[in-house]
Formats: sequence, C-alpha cells, structure tokens
Amino acid sequence: MKMKQTKGKFERYEKRVCVLIFLSTIPNSFSGFQFLATHYTPPFDCSGQNVSMYNNLTKDTTNIPSKFATDACLRYNSSSNHGKNRTDQTYTCKSFKFKEDVQTVSTEFQLVCDRAWIKPMLTSLYMVGKMAGGLSAGYMSDRFGRRIAFLVFTYGQFVASILTSFSSSVTMYAIFMVISGLFAVGNFEVIVVLGTEMVSIERRSFAYFCAGFGFSIGNMLLALLTYLFVSWRWFLVFGGLVGVLYIPYFWLIDESPIWLLATGQKDKAEKVLRKIATYNGHKNANNSATLALVEQKISEDLQSETMWSTLLHLRKSWILIGRLAVVLFSWNIVSMTYYAIALNNDNLSGDRYLNIFYGSLTEMGSTFVFYFGITHLGRRNSYMTFMFITSAGVAAAPFLAKWQGAASVTASMLARLTIAVAFNTIYTHNGELFPTNIRTSILALSSGSSRIGGMIAPVIIYAGESGDTTVPSICMAVVIFLSALFYLLMPETKKTKLPQTIEEARNLNKCVPRGISEEKTEDQPLNANTVPLVACQNSPPLLNV
Repeated sequence: MKMKQTKGKFERYEKRVCVLIFLSTIPNSFSGFQFLATHYTPPFDCSGQNVSMYNNLTKDTTNIPSKFATDACLRYNSSSNHGKNRTDQTYTCKSFKFKEDVQTVSTEFQLVCDRAWIKPMLTSLYMVGKMAGGLSAGYMSDRFGRRIAFLVFTYGQFVASILTSFSSSVTMYAIFMVISGLFAVGNFEVIVVLGTEMVSIERRSFAYFCAGFGFSIGNMLLALLTYLFVSWRWFLVFGGLVGVLYIPYFWLIDESPIWLLATGQKDKAEKVLRKIATYNGHKNANNSATLALVEQKISEDLQSETMWSTLLHLRKSWILIGRLAVVLFSWNIVSMTYYAIALNNDNLSGDRYLNIFYGSLTEMGSTFVFYFGITHLGRRNSYMTFMFITSAGVAAAPFLAKWQGAASVTASMLARLTIAVAFNTIYTHNGELFPTNIRTSILALSSGSSRIGGMIAPVIIYAGESGDTTVPSICMAVVIFLSALFYLLMPETKKTKLPQTIEEARNLNKCVPRGISEEKTEDQPLNANTVPLVACQNSPPLLNV
C-alpha cells in the first residue's frame, strides 16, 4: 500500500524523544558544577588571632609588619620586656576562622594555605573518574545498547551524590570524587547519540539543542540551590534525591533500532519500530516495509562485525585516524578552557551567587547561539568561529582586570558563552563523523580523553589564585587559536546522513549516489538514516580525499 509523503513532519515520537533528552540532562549540571557550592572558600583569618601580641599587657597592634598583618596564613607574635629586647616571630596557622556562614568542603577540612593544593587535586580526581566513566559508557553503549548504558549512568550519578555527602575525611571524599566523576557524564554522552539515531536529519540539531538547554536549566537551578543550601552535605543529598523523578525513564526510554539493526537484532528492532509507528498514529503502516527501509542502510558486513573489529578497520584508514586526532585535540582544549572558566566563577569580583546566576544565563544563551550557529554556519564553521572569539576573550580578561573588574567579568562571561557553544558543537559533530557500530565508543573516547584537559583546568585556576593570571591566560589563548585552525581539516556534516560503515564515514561530503530516493514515507517513523546526502561539498585535502 502506498503511503502518503510526510517529508519534513515533526513526528510525535520525535517530540517525545526531545522532551526526554531535555529532562534527562538537567541534573548533569548539579554534578559537573558542584564545586561552585562544595569547594567555595570564603575569606578567613588565623582563628581571629592574626594580630600582634606585642607587649601582651597592652595589646599594642600598631607595630605589626604589613606583610604579616595582611597574610591570613601566618600568625605574628611580637613581645618585649618593657620595650627592650623585642623579639618578632611568625607561626604558620593550623586553624582558621571563616568569615561567612557557609559549610563547604574547604571550611570543614580546612583546605587553605598549606593545604590549599588539595582542592584542585580533588577536582582533578573527579576528572579522572569522568575519564573512566566516559570510556566505560561508550563501550557499554556500543556493546550492550544505548538504553541500558543510559539508565546505569543516570541512576549511578544520583547514588554517587548521596554517598559523597557522607564523607568524613578528605581521603574518603577524594575516593567518592572519583566515583562521582565515574557516573557524571556517561548518561549525557549516550542520550546525545540515542537522540541522534532516533530523530530525522532535520531534527538532529534540535535534539542536541534540547540536551544543551536542559543542561543550562540545571545550571540556573544550581545557582538557586547554592544560595538555599549553605551546607555542602545537604546540597549533595538534594542532588541525589532528585533521582526519584527519573525512575519512570526505565519504561520511557527505548533502545535505538539503528543500534539493534547494526548488531543483528532484527526482531527487537522491528518491535521498537512497531511501537514508534503506533505512537505516531500510523496504525496501518507495514512494519516489514519499515524495517526493510531502515535495514537497507545498514551494511551486511557491518552486522557481522564486532565493535573491536570495526576499530581495527578504523586503524587502516588514514583519513579517519587524522580526523580522530583532530577531534581528540579539540576535545581536550575545549574541556580545559570550559572548566577553567566555569569553575573559576567563585574568584570573580562581585557577588558570588549573582556571578553563578550570570554564568547560568550565559550557559542558556549559548544553547540558542549554538542552535543558530550549526543550522546556519554548519558544524565546522561554528566551532572555528566561536573558538576564535573565546581565544580573544581569554587573552583580554587579565588585562581588563587591571583596568576594571566589571570589564574582566564581562570578558570572562563572553568567553564562557562562546566556549560553551564550541563544546555543544563538538558534541554534535563528533556523533556524525564515525560509523554506527563505534559511534558512541568514539564519542566516549573523545569525551573521556578530554578529561586530561579537565584535570589541567583546576591547576590553571590554582595558579591564578596564587599569582598573576596573564601568562596562563595567554598560553590558553594560543592553544585555543590553534585548535580552531586545525578544525579546518574536518568535514562538514550539516544535512548529511549518519555514516553506517567505515567507507561511508570516509566519503563524508562526497556526492549523493544517484537513484536513491530522497522522499520518506509515512511508514518511516525512524528517518535519521533514510535520507541521503543532500549535496556535494568541497572536501578538505587531508581528511576526506
């Protein structure tokens, strides 16, 4: 039976997928930016005793050397015998009095002065966990399915948050930081790929917009929660209890038919497709025909291969190796820059809570700029444009700080907006550059390895806290600029179908084979891979020849 044409229609099931993506990414901000609430260090002094004890009877404080009077890490003791034989001594403080009524990891475990190095180390350990979790999520997603990987990492992040709140020592907290990082990013990676595979080409950009928008909404809620919860423990408990709202995802999330077909599970794929057709109101759709239309886009030899054999084939393609090298470098630079800017929020001038809120507004604005960029400029040009702007903002910030604090904050917020756009763009682009069988694994490898850049970010922040930020900022600006230049070598994937095989990935941006229909029919509820390439585009000399 001939079905009527529905090309371009936003199906009900696609809308449902986009809503689920949006809601699923909201809590990711609680984990990713928890340090703004848990690691905040308020002003302090040496247990209120950083004063001179000169002539103890009179408590004369007029002769304190200025370098001691302003150093909260030292205690200055001056004594004499009736003004004679004066002795000056300094002592390293062992306990501190904090000047704000907040309870954070820094205040509870006294992570200041000679223990201040522990704070960036804890953040780096979190990034180590993120690296391991990202790689694990990719393997689990490609080996066992998108759905089970998403559920494991979604529920895992909530349990990890509650467990971390019971930390009774720095060592215990450090261990839970690794565990928290392990579950922090996996669900985001998987839902991005799942959304990419379950919506049409026309909706792929919008699906990722939903993921980024949910993350930015979570960022705004983070500002409110940081204000409401003065105790870091209760902040983490609340972040974990939010997981109760996500229990229905166990029944709402379906496996990707694209993945099922790519791994030879034809019967399960047909069951999901039947559900999608029914949900879209296509009750009379021929499910066998629907399955065939999708299945014909899956290579027969791909179905018989494992993820590992596909990766071995990837090794034989210099084009894809070069593409992967550029992707990995870009991910690390983006991650380093993003976290160096975002987690430095507490060190900006002005009200701390307002700065977090302004940062969240910037994050939200970045999702709209991202959507405009990738739909009008394309993936490659968007990344390059916004990385160039980020480079300029990072380089200018330390010089503006010497002139006016507000100008420096403005430059930092602009850089945060543009680096967030670049982060969103590379997430989207990464999922469109490699074949189905290794799509999540490559995304996980890229995201996981980028935590090396994330580990460097706390060190950059710590260097800025303890000295001049000019040199670190200039160095960051240079590598950001280089990352944008290298991205010239990447192919543009705007309005191209997802590659299913190594050969299709190699041939991105080449011409559409003639004789393939560009129409989609009503019995094609899943159409992300049934629309061919729409145009021939110029191929960069290295990666697409």
